[in-house]
Amino acid sequence: MFIKIGLRELSPFIMVFSRLVVSAIFMFIGCRIVGAALPADRRVWLGLGFLGVVNTALPFFLVAWAQQHIDTATASILNATSPVFVMILAHFFTDDEKLTMRKVIGVSAGIAGIVVMVLPSITHGIVLAGMAQAAMLGATFNYAVGGIFARRFKALHPMVVSAISLLGASLFLSPGLLKFDLPALADLQLLTIFAVSMLAIFCTGVAFLIYYRIIAAAGATNALLVTLLIPVSALFFGVFLMGEQLKTYDVIGMLLIFSGLLIVDGRIMQYLSRRSVAVPDQS
Repeated sequence: MFIKIGLRELSPFIMVFSRLVVSAIFMFIGCRIVGAALPADRRVWLGLGFLGVVNTALPFFLVAWAQQHIDTATASILNATSPVFVMILAHFFTDDEKLTMRKVIGVSAGIAGIVVMVLPSITHGIVLAGMAQAAMLGATFNYAVGGIFARRFKALHPMVVSAISLLGASLFLSPGLLKFDLPALADLQLLTIFAVSMLAIFCTGVAFLIYYRIIAAAGATNALLVTLLIPVSALFFGVFLMGEQLKTYDVIGMLLIFSGLLIVDGRIMQYLSRRSVAVPDQS
């Protein structure tokens, strides 16, 4: 929602660059307030800078550019491929997130739920050959790579990881300032400034703080399952804040998504399995 608002007056590059710079400043101030020590090793800074490029700069720009050319429904489906990419990468590049049938079934159910929710909004289908659709898939692949790479920094404070990676992302995009001029703040609508501020502070700074903590505690696959919930969140905003109508296929889609998340999580299934073993046979 905030990206759509920002794009009314800003180019994708300026909006993303402003978002990253403001969020990086916000997170470094946060590190100072909470007393989170910055690493002394230059290799850690370079690694976190690379994380910022693949997990922030590139996907943020690709998503912002793509949203100029595709509708939200199509973007939701393509964005939901992140868990698929991360499951495949995690199987080959991690020791504790191997591909299992349970994960495949769970993620497939979640993506099916998203398709059910947004299919009525798609009139011309999803053309994966289009540049905008390819950009969305490129962004989700970068998120998957970033999620796997971020595991190596789980010993650091999540605020430190967020701050340095956002700084790296900002520096990576800074050469673009030679081509794009920063707009005058006085010429922007207050709504645009508010949207960029919300993107920077809450949708980037605070969100990444939570995101990197989840990666450290539960792994990249669980962290990226959030992409399955984005259409559900958008639906609730539409129904309760915008007065939109809840439709049957929305309910079916949400049930599929929640079922998929429960399958991937596995704890309820394990609990039911233990219960069935613990109950003696009465026959």
